[in-house]
Amino acid sequence: MQPIEMKGKLEEKIRALEKEKSMLLEEVKELKEVVELNEKAKGLESEVNRLKSEVKALKERLPREFLQEIGEFVSGSIAEKEEDSEECSGCEEEELL
Repeated sequence: MQPIEMKGKLEEKIRALEKEKSMLLEEVKELKEVVELNEKAKGLESEVNRLKSEVKALKERLPREFLQEIGEFVSGSIAEKEEDSEECSGCEEEELL
């Protein structure tokens, strides 16, 4: 094999290896991001479950009558927020005109 042929084959091999390396580095980056997001999701799930348990335990310590009053208050607050939200969306429409 001539030196020119050897050089050409080696350069071709180098280009192919560099392309493969680039693709592998990109795949590694993406996989690391997926692992990171998965770990974050698991952590948040644990925290949410812990908070739900804490809320449940605290509610169990409250008298039933008080919980009913809170439920009525919360329902009223939600209705008020919905009304405020509807008013605000109307405001935005007016501003656009």
